[in-house]
Amino acid sequence: MWIIGDIHGCHAELDQLLGQVPEDEKLLFIGDYVDRGPDSALVIERLLRERERSVFLLGNHEAMLLSYYLAPDSREALAWTYPVNGGPTTLASYRLTPTDPFEAYPPAHRRFFTEDLRLHYEDEEFIAVHAGVRVTGSTQLARQQREDLLWIREDWLRNEHRWNGKPVFYGHTPSRYVLGLAEQHEPIMGQNSIGIDTGCVYGGSLTAIHSQTRELIQVRAARSYV
Repeated sequence: MWIIGDIHGCHAELDQLLGQVPEDEKLLFIGDYVDRGPDSALVIERLLRERERSVFLLGNHEAMLLSYYLAPDSREALAWTYPVNGGPTTLASYRLTPTDPFEAYPPAHRRFFTEDLRLHYEDEEFIAVHAGVRVTGSTQLARQQREDLLWIREDWLRNEHRWNGKPVFYGHTPSRYVLGLAEQHEPIMGQNSIGIDTGCVYGGSLTAIHSQTRELIQVRAARSYV
């Protein structure tokens, strides 16, 4: 299975990356398909073409989008309106305004956001979540808190070496900020985890990693989009 990092509206890079992945192999997308980059609507359309062989995880940016329409008084809904979080770029990609209802999205895209996205994935060999896990919590993913799976950052990065479960693949935190190098576009190779957000939307790379062999496929961003 190939695990693909945060896309954030970078359709051209996604299309190029998928062209390099064998068509008969399964895919797992780590979340954050929308926001910040210019082509969120095209990204979702491209992902729908891969639905039959794919697992799609919920990212915090999809959670914010859903909250904006389905829980408008929530903190996540408000956060999505901030330009730094990229909600306005997603609206622009759909040619929508902030006052348009959720029903203005294409039906297949609405179903993608509401039905196709899961909080976590686990098989015999590894775990995949969007942001990380709380190491003081249960190794059973169903007992982890939703907010941690979508939003955790420092507590996970500082303590991943203490995780006693299966290896964890995650996104959410661009590797260059963890590794301290502005031009660092490689995954974060932890003791018990691999971080695969390599900052495509910031001018880094879009990364796919094979869950067994750890082979990498990377596409450099055409430019920084933010």
